[in-house]
Amino acid sequence: MKKISLILTGLLIVIGLFFAFFNGSQKQEEPKILSQLEDKGNVDGGRLFLFSITNVGEEKATLEFPTWLEYNVSIGNLDNKEIASGEIIMEHLDLNEDNKDSRMLVLEPNEKIDYRLLISKIPEGNYDIAISSASGYGGLQRNEFKIDN
Repeated sequence: MKKISLILTGLLIVIGLFFAFFNGSQKQEEPKILSQLEDKGNVDGGRLFLFSITNVGEEKATLEFPTWLEYNVSIGNLDNKEIASGEIIMEHLDLNEDNKDSRMLVLEPNEKIDYRLLISKIPEGNYDIAISSASGYGGLQRNEFKIDN
């Protein structure tokens, strides 16, 4: 009787480890996000860019943004000129800067969200804009542009 209970206990432990291994190794699918950056040209005395993220996966994608700014953006001067801080003005037309809370966004398959970014008071020269989703998905998009006043 002791041998049978010992064998059954061992078998239950092996089965439990088997299930734990296979259930624990199944990871949730990473969101499949496509990001795009489009230069819309000169608009209202500035340069307008359209940054979009699209869920190209077959499942819903949940994206977490730690702050109100749902994308990371930088502008570099390709002419190696120093630009004083605050000289260039960036207007985030589709975001609420007063919202200090984080946000979760659920994108259905093939759903897209657009962000408009208007850059104004930018001196003449050649520039590079780099932008990515603050969610960490979609990759980095870059675009070079020229300002002629």
